Amino acid sequence: MATDNTDKAAKDAARAAAKKRLTEALAQREADHADVETAFWTKVRDEIDSGALRQVDAVDALGFTREYIRKQLKNLPE
Repeated sequence: MATDNTDKAAKDAARAAAKKRLTEALAQREADHADVETAFWTKVRDEIDSGALRQVDAVDALGFTREYIRKQLKNLPE
């Protein structure tokens, strides 16, 4: 009987640890995604600011609406 309780406790602990690892992985994924988005939109902004292309050219190249691009650029950190 004690073995059953020990096995259950060990399985519960392993399950809890696995859930914690998944939660941490999700948090890392979200942080990485935000970093990638910021890097991408920074490159878009830099191309527009350099004069190499206009916002309308970015619309053609990326397939996003002009308003969406403007909104993403406005939300970039300075």
